[in-house]
Amino acid sequence: MYLSPRSFINQPARASAEQGQSRGYQPLYHLDIVNRCPGCGKSNWHVGRFSAECAHCETALPLAMVASQPMQPRFTEHFSKTAMAA
Repeated sequence: MYLSPRSFINQPARASAEQGQSRGYQPLYHLDIVNRCPGCGKSNWHVGRFSAECAHCETALPLAMVASQPMQPRFTEHFSKTAMAA
């Protein structure tokens, strides 16, 4: 759903969030379809693990499969008990 910037004029931020319109148009790179760049309209991409970048104008888009997953914290342990025992 695309929300134009004018749809938020004269509305408090709380009212728009209560209506479920907290985010506007967010272009995503989908792996299974032809994606046109929102900046230049071409369809050549450099695809990485988290984002895709247009080969012509360097516009970056998040991958749809990564953006749909919730962010989870990464826990690392610097001092391992097994390494300390050895």
